[in-house]
Amino acid sequence: MALTQVAAGLLAGSITSSQITSVAASTLTGTQTIPRGTLPTGSVLQVVSTTLTTGFSASVNNSFSAVTGLTAIITPSSASSKVMITITMTVGSDTNYLNAKITKGGTAISGAIATAAGNRSLGTSAAWPVASYGTYDMTLSYLDSPATTSATTYGVQIGNNSTATLCVNQSQSDDNVAGRTRGTSTITVMEIAA
Repeated sequence: MALTQVAAGLLAGSITSSQITSVAASTLTGTQTIPRGTLPTGSVLQVVSTTLTTGFSASVNNSFSAVTGLTAIITPSSASSKVMITITMTVGSDTNYLNAKITKGGTAISGAIATAAGNRSLGTSAAWPVASYGTYDMTLSYLDSPATTSATTYGVQIGNNSTATLCVNQSQSDDNVAGRTRGTSTITVMEIAA
């Protein structure tokens, strides 16, 4: 005899997704898609990352210069999403300090910049290299609210309020001498459900 009823009021073949209240994860097979709208606030929806492995150098005079090649483009799935930006850099300088600023669309994000204080150089992060042949680690992070579903480019600028040569992934004295160092820098952006 064929089974025609699996539960009271449910005929075989007539179960809909709205009638399923829970399913053990161990019973799921194949590719499953969870609608983004059902994910809780704070869930990571997508990640984009770029690593710069080549050296970069810029001469500044009370100005900032965009670091070429250290950008990431993300297209948020919702205008309410947040974007977490994390940048790690290897930096060098021929002066005693440098600042870095997180940018969106090529413009520094004002909310990610230190509060003005006299004539101090301001940025998202700062480093005080003590020698032209040294390299130093720098980390920048910021949670942005882009309020868009359009492709958005995040990046970084380096500079200070004096005349200087600033470098990324290399020291200012980037000559081929034993003891000189090079590194890599990475920008990672994550869409966070709001």
